[in-house]
Amino acid sequence: MRGWRMKQQDAIVQLLTRIYIDIRDIEQEFGLMVGDNDFRPRIEYFHDAVRAFSAQDTAERKEGGRLTVEMLAYDVSCLRYLCSMPLSPFKPYGETMSPRTEMVAVKQGLAVKPKRPDRTTKERLSDLYQHYAVLFAALLKPMADRDHKDRVADLNHDVTAIKDIIHRLDAINHGKGSANQLAAAAQNLEEEELHQLVATFIQQQKYKQKEDVKKLMQFLKTHAAGKDKIIAALDAAHMDYGLAQLAVYEESKGLLKKMAAQGMNLAGKFVADAMAKTQREMGR
Repeated sequence: MRGWRMKQQDAIVQLLTRIYIDIRDIEQEFGLMVGDNDFRPRIEYFHDAVRAFSAQDTAERKEGGRLTVEMLAYDVSCLRYLCSMPLSPFKPYGETMSPRTEMVAVKQGLAVKPKRPDRTTKERLSDLYQHYAVLFAALLKPMADRDHKDRVADLNHDVTAIKDIIHRLDAINHGKGSANQLAAAAQNLEEEELHQLVATFIQQQKYKQKEDVKKLMQFLKTHAAGKDKIIAALDAAHMDYGLAQLAVYEESKGLLKKMAAQGMNLAGKFVADAMAKTQREMGR
């Protein structure tokens, strides 16, 4: 089963790559660039995620990496936007502009108008982005799911460990706990800096001073609240991915029927299976 799933993924990546080349050629011709100091064709930005997925690059799953749920949710929302607005930039300064900033005297007849795609090209680009978006969303949903699940689990573990420390400190302040119990609880802290902070607190016997205990408790409460905010942001990004994927799928039903008629049943089944999973998740 796993081998068949990998074959499906490989086939989807190959199909995405063919669509990527078609989009890239159009965007190069008409100067449709990523923007925000990235002067590549727009599709290169999205295909970075597909390349990272194919390479199984674990570095891209770290904070700020290309395969984090936040980045992937942003990708799918942008791809959906480009399906309906295929000539619009999705980042600041996405239009082709001169790299020079000084004033230039332009003689009559020398001004070059930027080449604009005609209606047929615009419709072609929209269709290609629709193909790309529905396959991209289906392919990378498991990656977004795993990143969300793993990071939320780690953060929940951190919050639980921090709250246990707070509970032990409160007990000490009420004469019911001990330094040994606090030290044992500190072993569950996986954040090295936080573990060192509590260890130093114990070594310096600051737990004997109520004011020091209160200060540490307040710091830990604030720290735990910060992690809860990150969890909420990850949950929101995961939800955004699912909603954008559902929207892309609904807008591409006609396209998927066309793909099936052209013999691309594997791609259609892959997308349908991915969507069924997302619909079950969203229905919970």
